Amino acid sequence: MMHSQSRRGDRHSGVFLDVFHLIVGILVVVLGLLSFLNPEGHEVLFPLVFFLAAALNAVSGVFELKTQGHDKKKRRTGIIHILLTVVLAAVGVLSAISIWG
Repeated sequence: MMHSQSRRGDRHSGVFLDVFHLIVGILVVVLGLLSFLNPEGHEVLFPLVFFLAAALNAVSGVFELKTQGHDKKKRRTGIIHILLTVVLAAVGVLSAISIWG
């Protein structure tokens, strides 16, 4: 009985992850297009694109680390996502400082 509840929770987590990826991915693409089509008018969007990408990687990394079990490949993938989160957040901060500051 407990095993089926665990799988149901994993399924709900997977659905949340899919919906989150879909929404944030669409936002990143739309904001990226807007910022590249008219960079002078939409320069404020550059840091937001980096922060959204960092959030996307953070959620993916936490999900991979949480569901890893004994799978070393999932653990490595989660760590790579977290490292990429740090890099994207740093680029977002540098971009925000250069544009807004």
